[in-house]
Amino acid sequence: MATQISMEHVRSLGGVTRTFPAGSVICDYDNETPRLLFVLEGWAACSKMMPNGTRFVTEFVLRGDMISTSLTALARETVPAITDVTVLSFPDFIFLPKMEAPTFFYRIVIAELVRHQARMSERLANIGRRDALERTGHLLLELGARIGTSRDYAKCEYFDCPLTQADIGDAVGLSTVHINRVLRDMREAGLLSFRNGIVAFLDRPRLADLVDFDETCFDTTFV
Repeated sequence: MATQISMEHVRSLGGVTRTFPAGSVICDYDNETPRLLFVLEGWAACSKMMPNGTRFVTEFVLRGDMISTSLTALARETVPAITDVTVLSFPDFIFLPKMEAPTFFYRIVIAELVRHQARMSERLANIGRRDALERTGHLLLELGARIGTSRDYAKCEYFDCPLTQADIGDAVGLSTVHINRVLRDMREAGLLSFRNGIVAFLDRPRLADLVDFDETCFDTTFV
């Protein structure tokens, strides 16, 4: 895949490899060191804590994604590891202009920022204009498109998903009880099943049409 080739290019620059155990904080808005972190393995979440103590997940961070500690600080977000997460860390070349890097490195960074903006646009549409089923279905289709799916699980496309119903609820603005009900409704409608850490698309084309999902917004190919 193009993502893997580009990550090999990133690896060739050196960088520092670091692993964060599940539940630990990768970075937060008090981080004082501008860094670019490229996720090699694992799942993380960019999240904001609301004044009432609730959490809102702005994005899930997956293999091949980039975390900028500078942007995290500006957005006042925290990035906890959902699973064990391994990253490759570099100085943030955008915020440290005296640092030099090969042109393709800047292209990778810009491409990731563009994709991030596309995902944020869909996330705003989710929260502002889609109903509960559409929000949840769209998010799970997005994750499947970004992480990649396999076949032969009950003859369906599927992917391993370490998220809890609370994680999903925090990303789409719904309670855990509501998420449980929505997942049940999608399963009974023959659209999607989420059990034992596996998301199985029972009828992916119909679900994508129902929630107006455009997979090209989540293309993992670097420009």
